[in-house]
Amino acid sequence: MLQTIEATYDPKQGLIFSETVVIERTVKVLVTFVESVPIKPSLKKGSAPGLLAALKVHPLPLSAQVTDTEIEAQIQESVNISKGIV
Repeated sequence: MLQTIEATYDPKQGLIFSETVVIERTVKVLVTFVESVPIKPSLKKGSAPGLLAALKVHPLPLSAQVTDTEIEAQIQESVNISKGIV
């Protein structure tokens, strides 16, 4: 269920909700910035630029690398399994 709640982001305090919000478990959220703000790439956990930088320094061994075709086949296989197509 989607629910919209207004909040302000403060770099030191994180999200500050405009109303009282009690969230008792980890939840996924979507954040939409309503003002133009420069967003710098982060090198923290979960950061795509961070992962790419690490892979440039420490590339995967050739035996672990897969081609675009192999990746697409794996994606299609997952989609088929989720749809019950075997």
